[in-house]
Amino acid sequence: MTPRPRGRLLATILVPIAMLVALLTWGISSPVGSSPDDDYHMASIWCSAGEAEGICETTADPDVRLLPGELLKAAKCYAFIEQQSASCPLPEGKMLPTDRGNWSYASYPPFFYSVMSPFVTQDVSASIVMMRSFNALLYVGILTGLFLLLPRPQRPLLVWGAVISAVPLGMFLIPSVNPSSWAVLSATGLWVAAWGYFRQTGVRKWLLAGLSALLLVLGAGSRSDAAVYGVIALIAAAVLSFRRDRRYLLDLILPAVLGVVAVVFFFSAGQSAIVTGDTAVDDSGLSTGTLILINGKMLPQLWAGVFGLSGLGWLDTIMPGIVWITALAVFAALCFWGFRRGDWQKWVSVAGVAASLVVIPMYILVHDGVTVGSGVQPRYIYPLIIMLGGVALVGFSRAGLGLGRVQLVIVGAGLSAANSVALHTNLRRYITGMDSQSFNLNADIEWWWNAPVSPMVVWAGGSLAFAVVLGVLIWMVWDGRLDAETTRFEPQESVSS
Repeated sequence: MTPRPRGRLLATILVPIAMLVALLTWGISSPVGSSPDDDYHMASIWCSAGEAEGICETTADPDVRLLPGELLKAAKCYAFIEQQSASCPLPEGKMLPTDRGNWSYASYPPFFYSVMSPFVTQDVSASIVMMRSFNALLYVGILTGLFLLLPRPQRPLLVWGAVISAVPLGMFLIPSVNPSSWAVLSATGLWVAAWGYFRQTGVRKWLLAGLSALLLVLGAGSRSDAAVYGVIALIAAAVLSFRRDRRYLLDLILPAVLGVVAVVFFFSAGQSAIVTGDTAVDDSGLSTGTLILINGKMLPQLWAGVFGLSGLGWLDTIMPGIVWITALAVFAALCFWGFRRGDWQKWVSVAGVAASLVVIPMYILVHDGVTVGSGVQPRYIYPLIIMLGGVALVGFSRAGLGLGRVQLVIVGAGLSAANSVALHTNLRRYITGMDSQSFNLNADIEWWWNAPVSPMVVWAGGSLAFAVVLGVLIWMVWDGRLDAETTRFEPQESVSS
């Protein structure tokens, strides 16, 4: 039976807590320096508040800073070497020079680094864990607030869109110190928050307006390309909400203003191209036509990389086939299922997001003379994947999307298994390196945090927590009769919860 109001209240509390636990376990599943370009991002965080002894010190060269050696060298011994554990000898207590940071040429907007800087302490490991935990809490907290503010018919879209695209890249990036953490959050919530703003009334409408603005600033303030994705999200929301009345024209003021804010953020940083000299492999000897042909054939590999076809971390943590095939199959199946229903507004929105998934990476690849696999990374286009998954499901009248019980169980079991295997693989990668394939993560430990909790406890807790999230969500929609009564979707009317 579908749960009564007390059961729904319990689920509303339990799901965010379980999701937070799942993300926190991912946050401690890898060492300092394990997310892409972490040396750059950590240095930028440490120096974002200016000069401080033992934290970030200036030198005679304005482009060079002195930072803690254990921060700069954290990933040097294991990055790109999957057999190497994270047991790197670190120069503790030494300040070393680096020119890799956001101080000399502001490639990234400074907002993300500034918000992270209060967590900086003399203990590098503790600082990183606090930052990762904060970003996990930020993700869960904002999306929970958004869920409660949305009209009831739109709430399942937020949940489904987040869940079916989370494994494994989202679970890894959200609790990290990589600016992509906020880009993921923005992509997950902005389009549906702005859409809810168009449809809500009263106080909740203006709270959703404020939340839309916050999500736009979080995304655009972390990565310049996320500002572009923010504009796409706002356009999708405006199209989904289209009405021929004066109120709609007035409501358009908000996305128009936020669009201008996004443009300002985009041009305020030097990250105008996604591919940088540090990540690109020069294929400039190829003609434009050849680049278009090669990248056109290989582009689906970039999309599949989001689900684990490409490695996590420094692209060196390769996911087993059960992870990426299962995660990709669930995502593709539900998107295809979503195409059963829709009006012209949905089809225009879906077509726009899908076209962006082709045009944006193809433009960057051809412009910079690189091919898929040597430049643009899956995490760069991941926000568009998240939006596509959510928009594709617009139009269903039931929270369960009309899926049968067997289908729901397959989705829940598949994503739970994929997350569990991905978390185990990520832990194994750093604890011993991938030259060991033992199931027992507690055996022959070469690297682990200075903490009383063991790797197996972290793996079991994270696996169980994510399974609880999916189990509770499936329980909530197990009997579709109540869904039909309480979540009827009428696109052209304002709905107040």
